[in-house]
Amino acid sequence: MGPGSEVLACFGASADPVPLPGGQGTAWRSGDVVLKSAGDLRVARWTADLYRDLDSLGPLSPLDHLDPLPARRDPGFRVPRPLSTVAGDGAAGDWVAQDPAAGAWVAWQWLPGEPASWAGVSPFWPPLIAASRAFHAALAGRPAPPWLGRDGSQWRVGDQVAWGERDPGSILAAAPGSLAGQLRSLLAALRPVRLPAQLIHGDLGGNVLFAAGEPPAVIDFSPYWRPAGLALAVAAVDALTWSGADPAILDELAGEPELDQLLARAHVCRLVTEIVSQRGDPAGLDTVARTGQPVTSLILCRLALWPDSPAPGMGNPRRRCMSAPVMTLDSMREQRDGRKRRNLAQLAHQGGNHGASLRRHRPGHRRG
Repeated sequence: MGPGSEVLACFGASADPVPLPGGQGTAWRSGDVVLKSAGDLRVARWTADLYRDLDSLGPLSPLDHLDPLPARRDPGFRVPRPLSTVAGDGAAGDWVAQDPAAGAWVAWQWLPGEPASWAGVSPFWPPLIAASRAFHAALAGRPAPPWLGRDGSQWRVGDQVAWGERDPGSILAAAPGSLAGQLRSLLAALRPVRLPAQLIHGDLGGNVLFAAGEPPAVIDFSPYWRPAGLALAVAAVDALTWSGADPAILDELAGEPELDQLLARAHVCRLVTEIVSQRGDPAGLDTVARTGQPVTSLILCRLALWPDSPAPGMGNPRRRCMSAPVMTLDSMREQRDGRKRRNLAQLAHQGGNHGASLRRHRPGHRRG
């Protein structure tokens, strides 16, 4: 059910509402106003306050939403401005409008732009990275809301398993063998991540809009308290899993601290989320297992403790991961150790000044 006439009037919207695609089917557009079901009112009001602060112009009165926008500072991203309700005397009211039949609603400024396709090596991938870094720099230092992490949703369960805050036993028991095997291998490969946590958007991939001549717009905030780089890791995992992205997109993230560990946690989170949400649906879980396996193999390959600078003849082991066969982490490590032994033996027989190379490629040198 869409927003009723009373809700539209509260936000100064007059055009007939039409449903918007994507999401969970709870967003409607009326002219230059986007109306969404409010859900948890604490979250709805907190999100409106946050986006009011992030917007360089401040909140719009709903009666002003058709006015031309003045020049503004460009922080590297856009956000939609929250719209408050209008009281009878024209004063701004709450962020939420109540409807006895259709429930509670919030309203946002309509922003031009479309989600990107992430197939192959998308030209939108570098702008997404830049926008994420700018957006999360603006979020740095903001406190976590007191309700964060307590909703018990499948997304929260996935996040908590990925970060060692929830026992995965019941999740593994509910997963078919192939999917449980992927999850066990990923969990076994996790190591501590020593990066500061902050407020992040945990679902960027489909929630960044691109428009010619405008910075990317970040919408539909999904709050998590994790390292900022996790936002890009989740976007990358989603693009690789569901959108046919080329693994070469990870080259653009080469400077991201602890990237491989963040990718592993992002993938664990997504797999667990699917296991929880599709529990009791064997066909759905089989699809998750088949779709997730190439990404699992790619991440495990990257986590297989390759040396930073390969010895002669090894090529680029990170690039080899792009076409890695389906393997377990243990088999990858066995291949790695055998390859190291062969290359070290080859260097030793060649003679010459290889001391520095031998030290640089010493066994046990790990890349996180």
